[in-house]
Amino acid sequence: MSKKDKAQIKSSVSSKNPTARTAVQLTLLDRLNNWFEKNDKKVFYTLLFLSTLFSLLLFDSKVSDGGDDSSYIERAWSFIHEGKFPYFQGPGYPLALSFFVKMFGLNVIALKFFSVACQFGFVWVTYLTFRKRIPYVVLFALISFISFNNFIQYYASQTFTESFFLFLQSICLYVTFKIIDAINNDSTLIKGFQENYGKWLLFGFMFVLLAISKSIGFVAVGGVVLYFLFTRNYKQIVYAILMFLAFRFLYQIITTAEFGANTSNQLEMMLRKQLYKPQGGHEDFSGMIDRFFNNFDTYISLHIYRILNPVYKHDYAITDIVPPLAYITTVVLAVFTFLSYKKNKYIFFSSIYLISLCGGIFLGVQAQNMQDRLIIIAMPLIFLVLFYGMYELVKKYSMLQTVFILFASIMLLVTIGKSTVLAKQNATALKKNLGGDVYYGFTPDWENFLKMSKYCADSLPDSVNVLSRKPSMSFIYGNGKKFIGQWDSPENPNADSVLMGWQKQNVKYVILPNLRMNPKKNNGKIINNIHRMILPVYQKYRDKIRLVKTIGTIEKCELYEIIY
Repeated sequence: MSKKDKAQIKSSVSSKNPTARTAVQLTLLDRLNNWFEKNDKKVFYTLLFLSTLFSLLLFDSKVSDGGDDSSYIERAWSFIHEGKFPYFQGPGYPLALSFFVKMFGLNVIALKFFSVACQFGFVWVTYLTFRKRIPYVVLFALISFISFNNFIQYYASQTFTESFFLFLQSICLYVTFKIIDAINNDSTLIKGFQENYGKWLLFGFMFVLLAISKSIGFVAVGGVVLYFLFTRNYKQIVYAILMFLAFRFLYQIITTAEFGANTSNQLEMMLRKQLYKPQGGHEDFSGMIDRFFNNFDTYISLHIYRILNPVYKHDYAITDIVPPLAYITTVVLAVFTFLSYKKNKYIFFSSIYLISLCGGIFLGVQAQNMQDRLIIIAMPLIFLVLFYGMYELVKKYSMLQTVFILFASIMLLVTIGKSTVLAKQNATALKKNLGGDVYYGFTPDWENFLKMSKYCADSLPDSVNVLSRKPSMSFIYGNGKKFIGQWDSPENPNADSVLMGWQKQNVKYVILPNLRMNPKKNNGKIINNIHRMILPVYQKYRDKIRLVKTIGTIEKCELYEIIY
């Protein structure tokens, strides 16, 4: 048989069996995508089950010492029992939480299960949002990240707003993608709206709900507008702005009529140079630019890598901030955004939305506020853009695909391993807390402070005002007794001005805790703002201060009566 005949037979076989020919040409990523596509429901439900399992294993039944999580519960309680609308820091989450406060009261464990449900919904809707819109390898990498990452799972058992916001944000993205899919550029302005009016009504409702659930949510609709501007879908810009403003106006009319005007000073606090020191003044234009770049350095070079990298062990230290790393990361994200513009409109939208969200975060918070929870709402999209970009870069090279999948698999196993270790460490505290020991897991300084809050609720008349460093935590562990907050102290307090201020607030008792400045170490340094205020009073008017109760010997907490 001649070489020509052999070639013809080979060609004939290939043409009659294209499946075999295609199988030979499939790359590793192609085979993985095909397998995930055939088994996507099984894979997803397995991940959803494991995500929920980790939410329960990592369940933290205590409130945090930050105080914001307790404040949301207190606002929900005040809305139910006092009709006080929770304008400050966004009413969305306290309003949703109020349904559970109505059913379970101040049972912290029961209230935290709402966040577990939000995490469940967040994973589910994220899958529905990106399924069949991005490669399956990228999809299940994203679902794995939000299911096993210990930072994201931490908020699945907290009464912070993060899990609730992530759930709402996933719904907003789902609705937006449905709108993108339905765009008809040939329609007129009016007809284009009529064709998708249901989706646009849901868009307006959901984005307003997102905006009132976290202050930064206001920039989310800006990300949508920016995407439509880049893609030259100008009619959609009109629809998006009008629907958002219409529902925002409706919300404003209803809440003002029912509960009065919003008197919270959220915007004014955002503009302060120091959050708890209004006397320090407000940022000017130059100050806002400095704030943006300081936050930019902190969150991109420190927090993003702490959250993404399961072996990163650094804390919130200034020395861990590496500005060049922030700029390198930004360049990488910019390159991947350009790639997505050419390849996948859903990833491109996620990139543009991410830019808008991070811009709002960097401008909206004081640079001294280094909490990683402020960037956690952007982390799923940051992971998505980075992973998709790397996927696109390696998919033409078989060797790189193998390295990429191997690296991703190792990182996934390490992430699961870290969350498993944390779950094991959490087991004892969880068992004790569920068994009724609500103080187990707190360091002695916080345990004594919380016990003193309960003592005040049990032993003092309800009408008596008690000053507390963390009034919302005192409220939770004081069975719903209201406390007066003292978060800061004057620069140079004197006895008469302190007494005058306390008398104006009708403060009768003062809780004097010894709360650690370094939560991990008792090095003698404490948060001393109340100490600085009570000391000059004690020195000048000793007869006006009477010790009533002491709890604890190590890092003790004292209760003083103020006699006017």
